[in-house]
Amino acid sequence: MRSAILVLLLSVSPLAFTQEPTVKEAAEYQALEQQIELRASEIAQQNLRWSSDLKQEIDEVKTNQQQLAKRLNDKRTQLELLNQQLIELAQQKQSLSQDYQLAVDDMKLVQGAYQKALSSLSQQWQQSPTQFAAPQRQGSLTLAKASTGFPSLCQLNELVGYAVDDMQMTAKVLSAKAPVSSGNGSVSEQALKVFGGLMAVTHIEKSATEMPSFIALTDELPVAISPVDSTISEQLTAWLEGQTQLLPLDLSQGRMLPSLADKQSLSEWIKDGGEVLWPILILAVLGLAIALWRAVMLLYWRPLAQLSERDETKADLQAIKQHLLKMPRVPAASVLANAIVAGSGVEAMDQRLKQLMLKQMAQFERGLGFIALLAAMAPMLGLLGTVSGMIETFQSLTEFGNSDPKLLSQGISKALITTQAGLLVALPLLLLHYPLKRRAQALSLNMEQQSALLLALNLERGDEHVTR
Repeated sequence: MRSAILVLLLSVSPLAFTQEPTVKEAAEYQALEQQIELRASEIAQQNLRWSSDLKQEIDEVKTNQQQLAKRLNDKRTQLELLNQQLIELAQQKQSLSQDYQLAVDDMKLVQGAYQKALSSLSQQWQQSPTQFAAPQRQGSLTLAKASTGFPSLCQLNELVGYAVDDMQMTAKVLSAKAPVSSGNGSVSEQALKVFGGLMAVTHIEKSATEMPSFIALTDELPVAISPVDSTISEQLTAWLEGQTQLLPLDLSQGRMLPSLADKQSLSEWIKDGGEVLWPILILAVLGLAIALWRAVMLLYWRPLAQLSERDETKADLQAIKQHLLKMPRVPAASVLANAIVAGSGVEAMDQRLKQLMLKQMAQFERGLGFIALLAAMAPMLGLLGTVSGMIETFQSLTEFGNSDPKLLSQGISKALITTQAGLLVALPLLLLHYPLKRRAQALSLNMEQQSALLLALNLERGDEHVTR
């Protein structure tokens, strides 16, 4: 209000203060003051209204602030509760995740045990004669193995039921019918007697002239194999007819029957050995031929008897020479006879004896080193063939997999044929080499002894001429 009055006063002309106001000016001045007072009153009322409105707005803001603070506290309390619930839910989630993982692991364990039991029972029942009494279970097992999901309770009960039935069948003698391959290759459905899990035999009628046969289980069709010993067939027939309680059993479940019925021939053995087997066989023939030749020669030759036993020939070397030439089967006699030359001294005879003995010793040892070489080469060639066969076997496994363990065992057995052949060749050659070597050493030692004795006789003869 004061500011407004000051503004009005300053707006008055300065001349008004320098001159005396007239009546008219006084009236105007008075009217102006009234307007100023009226305007100041209006401004004051307006300020009061503004102050009241401002106070009211402040009160409303304070009220709203209190409400907002209360709501904020409520929201914070709710947030704390939600955070606490979130922590509890996270803990529950972690606990449920652990329980879920344990349940998944248990299910995987159950599924793995189920699949393993399926494979084990399938393989066991493929090799068990009880398959003839319950052929439907193999199809069920095949369908169950093809299923990749978790087994249902029905499938588990079915598997347990099959296992229990198989255990019960192992203690019973059952009758069955199945297609069987006979020895001539024909296939016909025959009546069988299944003796638990031990063996199965063909059931022949009493009026039939045929004898019962054992059933050998193979990957394709079961094969009927007749026993080699007729006594076994007679005992089996008598038991089937109820005439005796003695029953011949095949405890191998038919696995030994094919090996007994189908012996590997020599040609098949050579064919399975591969290309490396042929050099081993050539070494065998060559080594045995040389060993036989050297054995004949070394046994034909005889050692020389002691010259000291012939006193009548001691004084004359020519007489000794004539006596030695009469011994065609004694190589040492020929060496000593050729070393005796009329008019030669002891040193000349010694040199001739050394030369002739070295030549004759080479004849004694001829071929023996080659026999030892062949005996050493044979197992090495066998090992080479085995390594080559193993490499081919593992290459086949790499390309085609190992769905059947029999493929691996057959490949290894074929690869070991060359090692077997190498040892079979090396052992006889070594056994022949040792006595032949000893015989050659004995002949050489006898020749050296007699040569030394001949030099002594020549030396004595020279001493006698000197004394005379």
